[in-house]
Amino acid sequence: MDKRISCRAIIIKDNKMVSMYREKGDRVYYTFPGGGKNDDEKLETCVVREVIEEFGMVVEPVKLVYVYEDAKTLQYFYLCKWISGDFGSGVGEEFQPDRNKGIYIPKMIDMNNLTNLPLMPPEVRDILFKDFKTFGTKLDNETKNIQGTV
Repeated sequence: MDKRISCRAIIIKDNKMVSMYREKGDRVYYTFPGGGKNDDEKLETCVVREVIEEFGMVVEPVKLVYVYEDAKTLQYFYLCKWISGDFGSGVGEEFQPDRNKGIYIPKMIDMNNLTNLPLMPPEVRDILFKDFKTFGTKLDNETKNIQGTV
């Protein structure tokens, strides 16, 4: 089975991070902005497209900070700069009324409260929190490979 490749954005402004609050079935959690990469799409193009769709924001990928891999997925996490657009004005498939895959609510979450929230994947959340505490909003200059437990 081929792994699903996706690109995720880490967008921090005023010590708050852009995230998507989710309720799906009996699960309540937060996700990083992003989604699946199209076949011939560049990673940076994917992350920019996904943030526009989900949040209505134009971002500029600054650097690749994490590569997360588990049994099913390979995810590329980019630190991104918020260039323009109104937070929460996305019109992607998540917001179509007939989508029927739960609730999606764009939220800004406090970086200092990160480890108290069910942000998925938790392995990335924990390393992001440590990097934020150590390096501030620029995070580390080295890309970290993170192995998921799923």
